[in-house]
Amino acid sequence: MQGNGPGAWRGRGGGRAEIASGALMMMRRPVETILSRALRRIALNRPDVFERLGPWREADVVVAPSDFPVCFRLRPDGSRGTVRVIRHDDPAPAAARISGPLATLLELFDGEGDADAAFFSRRIRIEGDTAAIVALHNTLEAAGLTFADILGVGPGLRGPVNQGLARLRDHLGSR
Repeated sequence: MQGNGPGAWRGRGGGRAEIASGALMMMRRPVETILSRALRRIALNRPDVFERLGPWREADVVVAPSDFPVCFRLRPDGSRGTVRVIRHDDPAPAAARISGPLATLLELFDGEGDADAAFFSRRIRIEGDTAAIVALHNTLEAAGLTFADILGVGPGLRGPVNQGLARLRDHLGSR
């Protein structure tokens, strides 16, 4: 297993890692726009999802894939929610940070993974206020969202999109 600490990815691969991280940071705006709009669309269509978060709606949570060159800062504040692409060594404070392999994190976000098993087997690591992560996990689990829901895909394409993204996630996990 690869290291999960802040900046763990940045240290592997030497110059290639820095180039990949820099390239993704230069292209972050469209990703941030798409993910933030998707988050706000869910808030519009499913306000109950965000009500479950209580005070954690306004908390920043960093999702840090250990095998990916950037992280994601999530503020699940309903219609004001944002997703930001950040570097692994971003110094801004956050309520909590969850790190682990990208495939494992994706499984947890789409409800396919067992969060308790991932935590106790040390495939994921939680730093900071675990209550924020538990609230986010419980909210996602109760909402039953799929990747197609998160991306705002219409009914006719939900199945193919979910299947394609599941295959991609499985491929990432098999590396």
